[in-house]
Amino acid sequence: MVSSFRIVGALGILAVFVMLSAAPVASQAQTRTLADWTLAIYLDSDNNLDIWAQKDVNEMLSVGSSNAVNLIVLWDTTTGPAHVYMVLKGELRELKDCKLNGIETNMGDPQTLREFVSYTFSSFPAERYALLAWDHGDDFRGCMYDDHIPYDGFDLLTHQEVVTALAGFKIDVLIYAACVLSMVEVAYEYYASGLDIDYYVANEGYDPMPGFPYDKILAKLVAQPSMSSLALAKTFVDDYIDYYAITGKRRTMSLDQQYRQVTLSVIQLSKLGDVVSDIKDMASAMIPEMGAYADIVSNARGHANLPWCENGWERDVDLPTLVRVIHDQSLDARYTRGIDPAAVTSVVSACENAMLSLSDAILYCRSLYPMEKAGCLGMGVYFPSSRGSYEHCGMIYGDCYGQTLFASEIWLDFLNAYWDV
Repeated sequence: MVSSFRIVGALGILAVFVMLSAAPVASQAQTRTLADWTLAIYLDSDNNLDIWAQKDVNEMLSVGSSNAVNLIVLWDTTTGPAHVYMVLKGELRELKDCKLNGIETNMGDPQTLREFVSYTFSSFPAERYALLAWDHGDDFRGCMYDDHIPYDGFDLLTHQEVVTALAGFKIDVLIYAACVLSMVEVAYEYYASGLDIDYYVANEGYDPMPGFPYDKILAKLVAQPSMSSLALAKTFVDDYIDYYAITGKRRTMSLDQQYRQVTLSVIQLSKLGDVVSDIKDMASAMIPEMGAYADIVSNARGHANLPWCENGWERDVDLPTLVRVIHDQSLDARYTRGIDPAAVTSVVSACENAMLSLSDAILYCRSLYPMEKAGCLGMGVYFPSSRGSYEHCGMIYGDCYGQTLFASEIWLDFLNAYWDV
């Protein structure tokens, strides 16, 4: 969601759909009819988002569960303990057999997420499982902000903790509908940590407060429960973009900008290894020549800034655009005077490989016009303009960026070489 509700980071309503298929879990409900889908909704509005949670739950209630689709919600609000419900058409049916029901849960604890997934697996067997985790999102730092934790007062799920919570599950589709979570750092963290995820759907920009149009998406799933994982992922993208294409026209001028700067993409996570390998080759070829290459990198960073960057989130840029501009200017003799020709050849080759692997990884991306015009191609990367900006971020977040696998394997070396110049 748009960051007007928080001070730290451009945080947003987070909706995560995770289509999970795993080895059978011991079940207390083996006699239940096997459904096509079970959607477990991890709804964390134990912060400043209650009003938006109620809006989304109302949309879910307009559809409800069916014989083929189970909708199960763990909902933690600011006004009381968490409750676990089965969403029926017009009714929330409390599920008192779940041990998370009726207690003040810490939604930023990976054990809470894991317990909820295990409960839905065992109690509502299905051919495919979906986990919808709903709350704020904050690029490489994490998601799921809980503001009512005894003693500590605040917690969140880091992406490393998400890995811990979902380890051991076969995940068909992971969807984050949230601010700036379609980042190479996040996707690679999941891939390189061993999570078995086929499709990853996330937002490279801000997620407006209304989030997904759940009534439209769930109605389509209930009407066609045999829908494939990829088809469902694309349905989220299409209905999301179409919703804001219409809604944005009805807003005031100031809100119109937020509602129009919308994008969403589908990423095939098995391709992230190739993407990061090619980015490593590109960065490694430029680092020794950074004194001469810095202008090209700076130009590419400027081209890769998106409209939402201009509104204050300057530290993240579009990765495919960054690579493309580095490639194109490396082929232009005006930009490469004084650079070792062998290094230029290596950079061009690595960029061409990276453009191909990024195209293979980003299966589907749609954006409204401002983002599309600016070159939003579906996956961001952390690239603050200066070391001072990075260090300021560190004062707020600690060294959480340095702890990501993408940063530690290559990107911080590349950034430091650039900042040194």
